[in-house]
Amino acid sequence: MSEKREFVLGVLVGAAVGAVAALLYAPQGGEETRDLIRQKSTEARDKVTGVAGNVKETVTHKAEEIKTSTRDLVDRGRGYVEQKKSQVTAAVDAGKQAFTKKKSELETEVNENLGSQLGAGAAGNGGKSTG
Repeated sequence: MSEKREFVLGVLVGAAVGAVAALLYAPQGGEETRDLIRQKSTEARDKVTGVAGNVKETVTHKAEEIKTSTRDLVDRGRGYVEQKKSQVTAAVDAGKQAFTKKKSELETEVNENLGSQLGAGAAGNGGKSTG
């Protein structure tokens, strides 16, 4: 990987040196060469500015997309939590109702059993209290 990087860097440096040498040894006068260098510098600056603007626009657009999808995801998560919270609350309420109903049934059963035992005990003593 390092060798490839060095090779690419060498090609780029060689191309830049070659371009400068071509401009300097071109059959033009010094003023024309300087004007050409200025013109190419301006063109390069404009291209870099354009690319930078495009990159900024793309990054801004992607950031907005990410914000929007993050908001959607958070909203869906909140909805899911609320749904589960409602289900748990309903289950707890159902459990409380079942407990209350069973408690009432057991109290009724215990009272009936005590009543029948007390009634049978009183009848077995001839109506006399053993206390």
